[in-house]
Amino acid sequence: MFISRKEKEELWLAVRSLQAKVRDLEIETIWLKNKLYKSKDPAIASDKAAPWGYKKDGVPRKRPGPSTKVMEVAS
Repeated sequence: MFISRKEKEELWLAVRSLQAKVRDLEIETIWLKNKLYKSKDPAIASDKAAPWGYKKDGVPRKRPGPSTKVMEVAS
């Protein structure tokens, strides 16, 4: 089968443009992965139902530190 020089050049041009698009997509996926891992914690910290965040099983965390002592007054 005979392929002219013009057709070869058109094929090479198409291949190069596809390679550039793949390279751009790889760069964008890396950027999106980094953005995903950086934005996890601030969204959790601003929750009013669990001001100290959540445990891995989804239960709200208790207040850190020793528990506060409540003084009972006899009536």
